[in-house]
This record gives sequence, C-alpha cells and structure tokens, in this order.
Amino acid sequence: METIEIDQFSRSSTLYGFDPRVKFAATIALVVALSFMRDVTALIIALAFVLGMLAVSRIPVRHFARVFSLSLPFIAVASAALFLTSGPQPAVAMALRISASVMALLLLVTTTPFFDMLRALRWFRVPYMFCSLLLFTYRYIFVILEELEQMNMARRSRGFSLKGNLFSKDIFRTISFTAGMVLVRSYERSKRIYDGLLARGFRGEIHTLRPPRARPRDLLFLSTFAVTILVISSIQLGLIHWTL
Repeated sequence: METIEIDQFSRSSTLYGFDPRVKFAATIALVVALSFMRDVTALIIALAFVLGMLAVSRIPVRHFARVFSLSLPFIAVASAALFLTSGPQPAVAMALRISASVMALLLLVTTTPFFDMLRALRWFRVPYMFCSLLLFTYRYIFVILEELEQMNMARRSRGFSLKGNLFSKDIFRTISFTAGMVLVRSYERSKRIYDGLLARGFRGEIHTLRPPRARPRDLLFLSTFAVTILVISSIQLGLIHWTL
C-alpha cells in the first residue's frame, strides 16, 4: 500500500545534517514574521526564498507538491472569503502568506526525520505528553491504514466489490462493518505496540541515535533566515521601497 510518509526523503536531503533545533527556530521565526506581513512584495520575496530553499534541499518536487496539495482547499477558502469582504489585494496577500508559511513548515518536516523533530521539540521544553501524542498519532495513522488495506484485501478475495449504488443496503452495511472492525483491530494492535514500547524501556522521552549538535554551518543557515526576515520586515514597515 502506498502511503505518504512526510519524512521519507529527509535523510537524502542536503538539509538533513543541519541541527533540527536551528531549523525549527528559524522556521518558526519566519512563520511568525509572515503572520504580520500584508505587503504583497514582501510576501512574494518570502515565498521565493522558501522555494529557493526547497530547490537546495533536493526534496522531490512531486512528493512536496502532493503533501502541499492537501492545504490548497483551506488556502482557497480563506482567500475567497477575504476576496468577498476586502477585495483582491488582501486576498492575494492571504494566499501568499498561507502558502509561504505552509511551505516553510513542510520544508522543515520533510528535511528532518520525525524523531529528530520530536527531540528538538523536547529541547525547547515542549511537554513530553504533547510530543508523545504527536508520535503515536503519526505512527498509528499508518497502523489504521494497514489494517484497512488488509480488510479490503480479504473482502476482495471473497468477491466483494463497490460496484453499484453506494447507498444500497448491502454495500452500506459492509462499509459500516468495515469501519467498525478497523477501529477495533487498530485499537488492539496499538495496545500491543504500546506494550512492546514499554517492554523496551519507553517512558515518554524521545531518544535518537544522533544527538543534536550545532555547527558553524547552522549559524549560516540561521543567518539566511534572519536576513530574509529582516528584508521582508523592512519592506512591510516602509524602510525599504521595493516594487516588483
């Protein structure tokens, strides 16, 4: 079964070796700065910067686009609502602001292994309970998908197909039973997984084989984000007059 693991290309990325704490801090600072941006020029520069980082990261564009496409309905709804109430320029600014923020966050999580990301969150004193919820939520998504695929395979081997009216009695009853059994089987399997984690010494803390360590290149990475934030903030405040 094909699934979209958001960090599956992280170890092949050129940004993999950077300290996840530095990447997290730089990305969050950029997203916070973008939330105050209203100038279209500043937002275009920020979006171009994020796209440039994406090109440098060597993350497959197709994979990135597939994940980013999940946010397009939300971007469209927010922009359309602002277009109807405030006009075209604020709507364009909203679309650029959300797109740049989402892309920056996606760039962070696609170039950083999931456990390294959780380790960085714990370094910033994010409560371990929250990090554990993130860990189990992310991992159990694939558990549920795997159980669903196994049940679909079992149904197909018995000659079941979804051809016909979706709201017919037989098909609707089969789908309802499948949904219930997927939850039951996923819950039972998740209990076994959790017991296995406890047997291996899991106590809520996130440990990785590669402890985070800042290097001089991390300072360069942070500087590029700082300069970008300074430029777009100056344009927003009118200190720099730059028109595209």
